[in-house]
Amino acid sequence: MGVYERYRNVDYALPKTYRSWDLFGAGLENLGRDRQAVELPLRDPNPDEVLLRVDALGLCFSDAKLIWAGPDHPRIPGRDLANDPTVAGHEAALTVVKAGSNWKNRFPVGGRYIIQADIKIGGVQKAFGYVQRGAMAQYAYAGPWVLDGDGVCYLIPMRDHTGYVEAALVEPWACVEAAYDLKERTAPVAGGKALVVFASPGAEADFSGVYSAPPAKLTAFGAAGRDLSAFGIAGDVRGEAAPELVKAAAEAAGGFDDIFLVGAADAALIEACDVALAAGGILCFLASGAIPGKAALDIGRAHYHLTRYVGSGKARAKDAYGQNVRTELKAGGRAWMVGAAGPMGQMHVQRALELENPPAGLYCTDLSQERLDYMAGRLKHLAEKKGVELVVANVGGMNDLDDRLNAFTGNGGFDDIYVHAPVPALVEHAAGFLGDRSVFNIFAGVGIGTKAKLSPDIFCRRHTRLVGSSGSSMDDIVNTLGKMEAGRLATRMSLAAIGGIGAVWDGVKGVKENRFPGKTAILPQLDGIPLTGLNRLSDVSPEATDRMEPGCVWTNDAEKLVLEKFLKI
Repeated sequence: MGVYERYRNVDYALPKTYRSWDLFGAGLENLGRDRQAVELPLRDPNPDEVLLRVDALGLCFSDAKLIWAGPDHPRIPGRDLANDPTVAGHEAALTVVKAGSNWKNRFPVGGRYIIQADIKIGGVQKAFGYVQRGAMAQYAYAGPWVLDGDGVCYLIPMRDHTGYVEAALVEPWACVEAAYDLKERTAPVAGGKALVVFASPGAEADFSGVYSAPPAKLTAFGAAGRDLSAFGIAGDVRGEAAPELVKAAAEAAGGFDDIFLVGAADAALIEACDVALAAGGILCFLASGAIPGKAALDIGRAHYHLTRYVGSGKARAKDAYGQNVRTELKAGGRAWMVGAAGPMGQMHVQRALELENPPAGLYCTDLSQERLDYMAGRLKHLAEKKGVELVVANVGGMNDLDDRLNAFTGNGGFDDIYVHAPVPALVEHAAGFLGDRSVFNIFAGVGIGTKAKLSPDIFCRRHTRLVGSSGSSMDDIVNTLGKMEAGRLATRMSLAAIGGIGAVWDGVKGVKENRFPGKTAILPQLDGIPLTGLNRLSDVSPEATDRMEPGCVWTNDAEKLVLEKFLKI
């Protein structure tokens, strides 16, 4: 039996110690000791634990955020890392090497898994790689929170033929997949909190049939003498409408689930209503005419709090909620990927090209020519195979971008625009190229409180859906793993660099500095591989280079050869 087969079958003696990149404080200088992993005893698992070997680890920008923030990170606020260090790393392929007595029957040696790291116990987050020590190490211990947290096992089994790196990259890919499977609300919250704001005395709206059951609380401004019987509840009705009153009402109510803004409101009133939304709340614009100007809307909340905007140019509330609930890319449509050449942007482009019914045209813009060339080299053949018009454009210094975008869409606007850079100016610019019934996805993790000036008419007249999402659910990860294992998604194509356990420090620094045009993966059981771009893999293993696909695309055969060469068991 060869080294690779023995490794897969855990047919070797486990070491007495293992290496781990413990985080002792904020900043890269506190990752490990003197830029080296610490060495820890490899103990037997407790009865309620499973000992997992970390086979592959994808480095994520979220890891870098945790490392730089340390105890100021919102997931581990105030933790005394000097005395209670954590271990980052959540994009992991794992193998059971020993199970405690309570789990031996369920988790046999050699069992292969990935993990849903966003663990919550009784509604409290206990995330793996944050609160719990994660996979930036050669081994990890999974206890009750992972194995039976609220009756859920967060380890997800994978097939025997699945590669380690392609499995580790399922987690970031699940975040991408989740962006196309959003469960959009299409009606107001029955039993929720509603606010109605009439922007002017002459503004009118039709609320008939919008509620299946009345809200629990109704507040209305500028509503003296108005017919609000469609809400089925006697509310707090006031004759005046002003931003400061909206703000005070929201603070008293804890935010509103649904806000109906009637008429051509000014920016101050729109912005007050936006702030007044509860998490998951919807601001519904109802205007029979155009709404002049733009308002600064919190696109960070659209991403993290799932706030949404709908509208009706005929001022019918029921119509507004039912408009354009599509979240998948429009088949045969035109899509624009803004900031397309970063690791996550490239995943979106690849996914679009791998769809059974892809867009007819895909416009990809970025500022890095190196990354754009890398992306085009890897993905151009997919576009040709699917008959997709793929344009890859460096917009740095481009003076005629608007003309090119209009020519690409025939002046009809894009059906889908995805923004992968956390820059409000890019969002504002892109909004001018939205087509009718378009989807506008703010995928980049812009912070809460980040404002972009947008015209309400994109919701009232174009029926655009502005959406965003963060992270992925258990279902997203399971579905993404199934899609990959069925051959419909090549997660391995995202890999741009590899390294052994000693390369973690450099790898995190490289992620922070955007050193590589794709994902970096660590093979923690290997000790002789420095951080290496796949374009330089021949320096480490010429044999593995020969097994890669054109465009420096990682394969499971290349992985096997690297493991065969460098494993020491």
